[in-house]
Amino acid sequence: MSYHSGVCNFCGTGCGHLLQVENGAVRGVFPSPGHPVSRGRLCVRGWHIHELMATEERIPRPLTRGAAGLEPVTWNAALDRAAAELGRFRPGEVGLWASPRASNEDVFTLVRLARGVLGTPHIDLLSDGWYSSTAGVLREGTDQPGALGFLTDVRSADFLLVVGTDLARQNPIVASELHFGARAGADLVTIGSRTTQLARLSRTHLRPAPGTKKMVLAALLKILLDEGLADPDFLAGRTPGAAALRRSLVEFDLAGAAKSSGLSVDALRDLAGRLAQAKRAMGFFSTGTTGLGRDTVALVYDLFLAAGKIGRPGCGVIPIVGISNLAGANDMGAAPDRLPGWRALPDPAAEAVLRSAWGGAANASAGGRVGDLLRVSGSPLKALVVMDHDEEIILQAEAIRRLDFVLYLGAFSNPFMDLAHVVLPTATYAETDGTYTNTDRRIQLNRRKIEPRFEARPAWRILTDLAGRLGGAWGYTAPADIFADIARLVPAYSGASYAGLGVNLGGLTWPVESAPLAGAGPRAVPLNEPIAAPAPADEAFPFRLMAGKSYYYWHQNNIMKKTFIPRREYNALLLLYPQGLVEIHPGDAARLGLRDKRPVKVVSARGSMTVQARVTTDVLPGMVYAPYFIGPMIEGFLKPEAGAVERGEDGVIPVRIEKV
Repeated sequence: MSYHSGVCNFCGTGCGHLLQVENGAVRGVFPSPGHPVSRGRLCVRGWHIHELMATEERIPRPLTRGAAGLEPVTWNAALDRAAAELGRFRPGEVGLWASPRASNEDVFTLVRLARGVLGTPHIDLLSDGWYSSTAGVLREGTDQPGALGFLTDVRSADFLLVVGTDLARQNPIVASELHFGARAGADLVTIGSRTTQLARLSRTHLRPAPGTKKMVLAALLKILLDEGLADPDFLAGRTPGAAALRRSLVEFDLAGAAKSSGLSVDALRDLAGRLAQAKRAMGFFSTGTTGLGRDTVALVYDLFLAAGKIGRPGCGVIPIVGISNLAGANDMGAAPDRLPGWRALPDPAAEAVLRSAWGGAANASAGGRVGDLLRVSGSPLKALVVMDHDEEIILQAEAIRRLDFVLYLGAFSNPFMDLAHVVLPTATYAETDGTYTNTDRRIQLNRRKIEPRFEARPAWRILTDLAGRLGGAWGYTAPADIFADIARLVPAYSGASYAGLGVNLGGLTWPVESAPLAGAGPRAVPLNEPIAAPAPADEAFPFRLMAGKSYYYWHQNNIMKKTFIPRREYNALLLLYPQGLVEIHPGDAARLGLRDKRPVKVVSARGSMTVQARVTTDVLPGMVYAPYFIGPMIEGFLKPEAGAVERGEDGVIPVRIEKV
């Protein structure tokens, strides 16, 4: 029996763990005591990742679809068919969905297959959709498209602000760090409409009305700027755009914002003062289901900038990502409007670099998001390549079924296989080398622990073989070869190597070769849209519905369902609420004659669903909260309201509640 150091593959925290290996199989998992982020802890999901490695729900061998359905074939037969099918489409007719759980090397090779071999710019991710716009804001303000601070500084901060989200559910170890910080004396503040576990542990929990978070942040910023609380030297000497930002808030109605949000001006003034007086302040928010829109993130950033908490040691804002390598996948260029290294298109210089590195053939034009292209009438897409994706695909199942060809690469069985014409089994993160970039820009090398089970192969090797059949001779023989290419094409990764990462427990944070915030220095980020109060509730739809997360169940997450203990806890939740649930305040429940666990009908302008009520003071009067969607909830409500749900905490949905 032996123990091998590695990185957890569930969420974006990037915790260190030790996998226990016996007879060529992973038998257990333990926390890595010396890891700089997790410091000897794992969350309930991380403690059970070995169950995922042992699941029998693997894809054992290549499959191709024939008259009788999916049938086992040899690797050569599967790759030959995949290449022949993809080779008959014109550039632009193929879309690719990368996986936020795949390694940097796997995503990089998928991007190269798209732009360098298939000639299509239509590639992106379908998870944590707000990360791209969030990183764009941070890049606009600092030239750095990623976290402006370090998780290792949390315990020494004296002010910690969490905006929205339920971190104890999404990233429990990050929430634990915040709790450690609070126990050490930090002023922990939560701004969120719902009472979360972290809100209960906070010194201050501001509960604005659903849909008014942007107004609250603008109010805090206006108080800082107008009442002499902003750092004048920092703003005057180092922050271009500060004057324009100040002008943009001249007409902002502070009293009106307080009234709309349900908060007092005094409470907002008190919070702004505490932020201004802190020496080491950090802000946190999610980029997933409970993420924030572009302008809301800009307000968080500008708030910390005005307080002088950007670009200073121990300060900054950190977007918290929900899936292990979402940040890295974005760094690798899994986006239709960027090349590897966050080079926004059009960029002739970057295009020349790419063509030179990839041998002259590369489509460096801007493409479309695959989900958007699938939704439009007369979609240009005829084929789709999907890597290891979760069941969120359920929202696009009908459009995908109409495509001429679908190629799926994944380690675990997934309902998506029902839509595929060729299925290629990939190795898990424990069965091949690879690097993963966590939520605070930490690049970590995860070495292979065991040989791939059954006939699975590493995704990078499959994509290299597929490219070879389509005329692209890449010459990659190991993941280290690919990472060397990454270090050449992604400037922030320049200077990193397998040799260097392999001797640093916890890896290296990018930019590896230069100091963070190198460039023009922090500057204010303007808002794209005016700040407006949400429309008042009308008689037909008097409640505001918000969507979020449940501890053991990440919506349609395919991976979580394959770990035994989290799945057991999820099933236990469904024993209480088999139809799904919405949370409603006791006062509203009493007024409507509702009882806990009894069915209710939730009706919006676009859809409806019959679920069970969970009566709780965790939500405000006039608010309902849906932690997940299952069964009829998806067809009846989630699909017609998907646009609002995808807007995160800014996207509240007017509904009415009917007793059934």
